[in-house]
Amino acid sequence: MSKPFVVVDAFVTADAFSGNPAGVLLLETFRDDAWLQGVADELHQAETAFAVPTGDGSFALRWFTPTAEVALCGHATLACAHYLWEAGRLAPNRPAQFDTRSGRLIARRHAEAIVLDFPAVPATTIKPPPSLEQALSGQTPLWTGITDAHDPGERNVLAVLPDEDAVRALVPDLRAVEQLPAGGLIVTAAGNDGDVVSRYFAPAYGIPEDPVTGSRTAPSAPTGAPRGERSCKHGNYLPVVVVSTSLLPTRAVSSCKATLAPPSAAPLNPRLAT
Repeated sequence: MSKPFVVVDAFVTADAFSGNPAGVLLLETFRDDAWLQGVADELHQAETAFAVPTGDGSFALRWFTPTAEVALCGHATLACAHYLWEAGRLAPNRPAQFDTRSGRLIARRHAEAIVLDFPAVPATTIKPPPSLEQALSGQTPLWTGITDAHDPGERNVLAVLPDEDAVRALVPDLRAVEQLPAGGLIVTAAGNDGDVVSRYFAPAYGIPEDPVTGSRTAPSAPTGAPRGERSCKHGNYLPVVVVSTSLLPTRAVSSCKATLAPPSAAPLNPRLAT
């Protein structure tokens, strides 16, 4: 049976084709992991979200990059919530509730924006890992931390650079990034116009650089007062309010709707036919 899917641009500041795109598929039940991974690889977005209704009005939600499943993804959660409302699977005044590997996540509509309620993920100070200076192309961070996670692949190293210009000019050594004791590298600094600027690199997950990612604000937001955060790659602005969790009011736009071919149609990626 064919499956409809949508590509949603999350964290947009204008129209479609800005922000960070994510694939979204609504399923009745989860297929096996190989099929889910094959679909994510075929769509080749930074993350693809797969949602299944649980029967109590909430949805089980999983995220896959082109190469692996991840425990938390902000922009794909935002994309999924947007599509649930757009497709009429949720009433406009009803929150989108997701059960995930990172616990219950909630998205709510607020005027034309969507507010994501994400867990705060504090970063603890560490000695800079051996490959960090090479990963930062010779730059020495003002502060280095790492998020706490049971699986080292879900951790992120957080490096604070002197200023926004240093973050923007960075050309990271992605091979050295892969050698860090974490799944990704967050590079951040105080911004010239916004409170914080940041970039996120996760080559181990098939993502050389994620244009705008909500989950990176979980470790970076709790380190300061209420503020906004901007992606240096796309210039998108994420208002962030720091309480016990990270609240991200932002927008999303559907940019593409299509249908996955049924297995008998021999899709381009043979793994989809499992």
